[in-house]
Amino acid sequence: MRTSDGAGLDPWRDELQAVLEDADAVGRWQVDVRKNLVTGDAMIAFLFGFTPMFAEEGIPFDTFNAGVHPDDRAHVMEQIWRCAADGGWFIAEHRVCSADGQTRRILARGKFEKNETGTVVSGRGIVVDITHSEEGDGPLVMTSVDQATMPLERATDLILAGYRSLQEAEEPQALALADTLLKELGRSLARAEVRARLARLH
Repeated sequence: MRTSDGAGLDPWRDELQAVLEDADAVGRWQVDVRKNLVTGDAMIAFLFGFTPMFAEEGIPFDTFNAGVHPDDRAHVMEQIWRCAADGGWFIAEHRVCSADGQTRRILARGKFEKNETGTVVSGRGIVVDITHSEEGDGPLVMTSVDQATMPLERATDLILAGYRSLQEAEEPQALALADTLLKELGRSLARAEVRARLARLH
């Protein structure tokens, strides 16, 4: 259920404000390509304009994409779909229509993975709210189709894989440490993208 029009928002209003006001918050998402479903935590739900329950149960990919700002949607999704078809990682900076009715700017980092037959079956990643950083001119997308894998992207891949394994192993203390590291990696990705954007302006 989308909440950007106000429908269904009230039961989660307090949680919404807490999540969106947390400067350290990093959202996590997963995609089941075969089922065409995106699942995510509360941060993902609120940034893309959905209720937490809807995001937890799974959102059809096309429905989820409606959370991307209309002016950014075609360019961003064209590049992400290309990455989804070939596998590999992407970094995307663009606007979203969040559940509080505001337009926010995010930095998303994700990776699509192939199974043993070479078919892309899943994807996972993180999202950081960079609304209050230096404003960009438009959506930016970089994928492994066009770029060599950089150290920060490799580190994020490894921690994301470890985070999922720790969830399955039910190791709460190690999971908390991995969560802290993911938050720092998210901030590092955001800082790196802002520096790169400023460099392009000079």
